[in-house]
Parts: sequence; C-alpha cells; structure tokens
Amino acid sequence: MRFLGFLNEFNQSWAKHAAAIVIVLSKSTFTPPGGSAEVPAPTHSFDTGAAWGYLALQASLSGWNAHGMAGIEHDKIRQGLAVPELYSIEAGVAIGRAGDKSLLPEGLQAREVHTPRKPLAEFAAEGRFVP
Repeated sequence: MRFLGFLNEFNQSWAKHAAAIVIVLSKSTFTPPGGSAEVPAPTHSFDTGAAWGYLALQASLSGWNAHGMAGIEHDKIRQGLAVPELYSIEAGVAIGRAGDKSLLPEGLQAREVHTPRKPLAEFAAEGRFVP
C-alpha cells in the first residue's frame, strides 16, 4: 500500500491492514463566483475539517471505521504526491473494518475499549474566552 509510507511509524503499526489510506489536503486559495483571480481562502482548513467529518460520518453509516491521523510525514507526502505549495497537507485517514485486536501491537490492544465523550461543559462555554 503506497500511502502507508506517508504515515509515521506508530500509525503504520496499526493502519497497515486498512482498506484505504486517504491524505486530506486543502487549497489555500479560491476563485470567488464571478471573479477571475484566485484570492486567499482563510477558512480552507476549517472547510476541509468539515468535509473530513462528513466522510467519517458516512463511513460509519456505511459500516466502516474512519480514523483521522495527525501523525503523517508531510515532506514525504508533498514530494511523493507532487503536492503544490498552494495546498496544505492536513491529515491522514485510515478507512477499514474493525479487525481482531490481537493483531495490533501489544501496547495498542489495551486501548481498544469504548471511550466516553466529555460533557459539553468541559470544552464549551458562553461569553468571553477563558483559557
């Protein structure tokens, strides 16, 4: 699988049996409707993040797992895929079906448990920003 080498060593260890590895890019400029020149797209990363979220949702609805990864090799990706500087390399995604956890490296087997979601109050607030 060609794209496996675009993941860092840790992610390669568990994603090597994925059905697909996707590299997510975003274009930092766009041509506005009616325009003829490209201008900066200040929300390109945000927009691409939303698209990744819908990819993950559709994968889940279709019986697949999609796991986003920050642990990717940006320089290898840019060179190996000839990605122009105009594009940001955002993340990697492994798509596949859940496998037998005994096939994972020993350190990852214990992590294969349901993780509860944090309560909304732990990461969202009303009013002024408070770090």
